[in-house]
Amino acid sequence: MEKNEIERQIFHIIVGLLAIIFLILFGRGMLMGAAFFTLIIGLLLVNLTFLGRRIGLVDWFIKHFERNNIPFPGWGSACYATGVLLVTSFLEDPNAIIAALIIMALGDGMSTLIGRKGRIKLPYNRKKTLEGTIAFFVFSLLGYPFVGGVIIPVAIVAAIVEGLDLPMDDNLTVPIVITFLFLVM
Repeated sequence: MEKNEIERQIFHIIVGLLAIIFLILFGRGMLMGAAFFTLIIGLLLVNLTFLGRRIGLVDWFIKHFERNNIPFPGWGSACYATGVLLVTSFLEDPNAIIAALIIMALGDGMSTLIGRKGRIKLPYNRKKTLEGTIAFFVFSLLGYPFVGGVIIPVAIVAAIVEGLDLPMDDNLTVPIVITFLFLVM
């Protein structure tokens, strides 16, 4: 486990909770716009980084919150913003969006925080633990007041998908699955 993973997951959770507050205060359209704006500004900053420009705040975020072995600086943030944009673009019900953001923030974040201490490896991905998958599911259930019992199958499938060893970032795969399931259920 990387040295900054705890800080990264706490930041991940905070950003997700702030997105929920933003949705409640300003609505779906504004959250969609904020996610799009964040993604564009982030990509412009990444471009400046590739051109050799040093930006203090960007360097600080990369140092404290970025994983090693990523395609480019800001990869995780770009995937997360894209996931929020995906959820807000396709789901119209604010309650479903809140539930999706709870899964993305608390389910995913807590799965790492708890799973890193876990001992039972998943049979389909030895880098992940059963304890982390259970934490993902349990914390995702906090979306229950917003969507009712439909959260249970959505949380189960999302927890399984998060635990898979896929060639795509889980900040993309989980929102894709969540969005699909909320649309068909």
